[in-house]
Amino acid sequence: MNASQRVPWRTRRVAVAALALGLTAAATTYVMAQQDVSGTDSGTSTKFTVVGDGELPTKKPKLGESRSALSAEETGYAIHVASTDGSVPSDATDVRGKPGPEFLYADLPDVGEELSGRKAVVALYDYTHDVAYDQIVDLAAGKVIDSTKSTKAQPPTSSTEADLAMKLAVESDADLAFKAEFEENMGVPLIDPDQVDYVAGAWVYDKTTSKGKECGADRCAQLMVSTASGVYLNTFDFVVNLSTQKIVRTQ
Repeated sequence: MNASQRVPWRTRRVAVAALALGLTAAATTYVMAQQDVSGTDSGTSTKFTVVGDGELPTKKPKLGESRSALSAEETGYAIHVASTDGSVPSDATDVRGKPGPEFLYADLPDVGEELSGRKAVVALYDYTHDVAYDQIVDLAAGKVIDSTKSTKAQPPTSSTEADLAMKLAVESDADLAFKAEFEENMGVPLIDPDQVDYVAGAWVYDKTTSKGKECGADRCAQLMVSTASGVYLNTFDFVVNLSTQKIVRTQ
């Protein structure tokens, strides 16, 4: 499965276990999102604990078999190698403007790519230049062996991107339908993302809406939002431009 075939949705909450490995926010995001690379779940909330100094592992961990699932240690190491490779600009930033690219997902390479040994595909997004990266990391060698960048590709959103998109939508002064529907259904205004369950997906302008032409060059996300009782709210009147951190009305 290549990046264009991955289902572009990420849940806000995925059950995870506490790790005995110190990981940065990027690695933590991977552990949260790994279970729904091919779709979404119901949003079960489970607290997790990061143990250690919070740094990504810089030394090669014990490696698994070539096609076995990536361990947390291997994933953290792959993220470190991919994000610090010379192919990624030194001024790259994540969705919150912090140094380093946004980590989107890590996975095993496609079987058809015939890559022997222990490899990992790491997807990143640089918000400074609005560029997506697919890095193939040779875990044994500790280096990127192939790097593909694109100003048009829009891989699945990270959980951090989903959280920011939801925060921007809730705090927006725009008259968005889902907020009115929430108040009508629940009897109280929507003022905090924790009041709802949501997923976010990468959104690209496809000429079916009157606005949003910048989405595709810019990184945009569409939200799917539901109340705690399972009532889905109308979010088709807008998307969130994560590159500019503004609401884009599509209707």
